[in-house]
Amino acid sequence: MEYYGIVLVKFIIGFFIVILHLNLSGKTQLSQMTPVDFIGNFVLGGVIGGVIYSDTIPLYQYLIVLLIGVSLISLLNSVTKHISFFRIVAIGEPIPIIKKGRFLMDNILQKKNKIDILNITSQLHCQGVHSFQSVTYAQIEPNGQLTVICDEDVMPSVIIMKQGKVRSYALHAVDKDENWLNDEINKREIQQEEIFIAEFWEGRVIFILNNGEVVH
Repeated sequence: MEYYGIVLVKFIIGFFIVILHLNLSGKTQLSQMTPVDFIGNFVLGGVIGGVIYSDTIPLYQYLIVLLIGVSLISLLNSVTKHISFFRIVAIGEPIPIIKKGRFLMDNILQKKNKIDILNITSQLHCQGVHSFQSVTYAQIEPNGQLTVICDEDVMPSVIIMKQGKVRSYALHAVDKDENWLNDEINKREIQQEEIFIAEFWEGRVIFILNNGEVVH
C-alpha cells in the first residue's frame, strides 16, 4: 500500500504543477498552444510517466525536474514572444500562396513549407469556396489553418510593427518598406518606442500606442 500511496502523491504533484503552469501561462485550450507548449507538455508527460512508477527517484528530485521543465517552457515562450527570429523559427509566419488571384509558386514549392495542395483544396472546400478561380488571396497560418479571401476589397489586416519593432516580413507582404513606415510615424508626430502595434488595412496604417490610444 505504501508504494501505491507514493505513486498517488507523485501523480497529484505532477497534475497540480502542469495545471498550475497552464493556468499561469493562460493556455488552457489546445488552440492557444504554440509548438513550444506542445513539445514541452510531451516532455513533462514523459517525466511524470517515467518517474511516477519508479521507487528509486526521490520525491524532491522529481519535483525539481518538473519545476525545471516548466521554467524552461516559460522561458522559451517568453523568448519567442519578444524576439522575432526565434518566433519565426519556433512558431513560423503566415505563408501566402495566392495573391491577387495569382499562385505564388516560390512559396508553394519550397520544400521547407511542405505544402500539400490537395489538402489546401480540401480546406478551401470546407470553407464553402468551390474553386481556386474565385480566390483573390490565400495564406496558410502558423497553426496550419487556411485563410481565404474572395473579395479583393476585403483583404486581411497585417501587423507591421509590434512593441516598437518593425516586422520586415509583414512590411514586404504589403509592398511597403521602412522608409514609408518612418514617414507615417513622423506624420503623426509619435515616437517608435511609444507604439504597441501598427496595423495595415485597406491601404492605410493605424497605430495603437502603449497607453491604449489609437492614432489614425
